[in-house]
Amino acid sequence: MKKAILFLTIFIFSFSFALEGSVKGFPKKAPEIKNLITDEGKPFSLKNYKGKVLILTYGYTHCPHVCPTILAYLKQVETELNKKGLKGKYKIIFISVDPKGDTLERVRKYKKEHGFDDFVFVIGKKEDLEKVWKDYKIYVKDKGIMTMKHGNMIMKHRMIDHTAKVTIIDKDGNIVEEFLGMYLPVDSIVKDVEKLIKE
Repeated sequence: MKKAILFLTIFIFSFSFALEGSVKGFPKKAPEIKNLITDEGKPFSLKNYKGKVLILTYGYTHCPHVCPTILAYLKQVETELNKKGLKGKYKIIFISVDPKGDTLERVRKYKKEHGFDDFVFVIGKKEDLEKVWKDYKIYVKDKGIMTMKHGNMIMKHRMIDHTAKVTIIDKDGNIVEEFLGMYLPVDSIVKDVEKLIKE
């Protein structure tokens, strides 16, 4: 039992690379993102969303634990913001850390299967994504295919270590807040985004 708990602790830490909570000390201009495409196959640019509050996160669609957890929290954020009549005034954006696995076909399928209809999934070539990771301080290390045990089943997953982070960008294109770790404070994010929308 102790070994199982220790393994889980190490596993979660290896994917989060950060203490839970928010990091402030902003605003600062959000670095431009170039040469990437959306899940619709269109060129992606932050400028296309000027006037909206942006919620950026970083991950990959084959991620077995951390990314689904973050996306589930962001889905809750979406639900709460929409209840407040704020749909269309913000956008949740998922930036890939897996240029090999996150193809256009793959992200479209993932988006549809998991009900992320209004999320924007952003993919691209490795060199272009690497610039984004560097600019937004996202650690990424591809560990290849790893075998993991789920109950009585042995499963193979593509494993990529990466920073678990959510970046909030205001309507003027400034980074105003970041949340680190896989467990997100939904109420705080909703409150902050609502305030930014109404400013």
